[in-house]
Amino acid sequence: MGLILLIIGIIMLVTPGQGLISILLGLFLMEFPGKRQLELKLINHNLTFKTLNWLRFKANKPPFKR
Repeated sequence: MGLILLIIGIIMLVTPGQGLISILLGLFLMEFPGKRQLELKLINHNLTFKTLNWLRFKANKPPFKR
């Protein structure tokens, strides 16, 4: 499933659609060496971290801590 989302996301980069979101979802569903480091790098990005905590606030969950 992850590989299919990755391929569809790459196609959507040049056609209308949410290509980047599909690529990220595909990568998170796949298993490959270095996946954990990639996830941590993406999540520790300031804008992503703030967005995740905002979503957790909306769901009445405690925020993530660094």
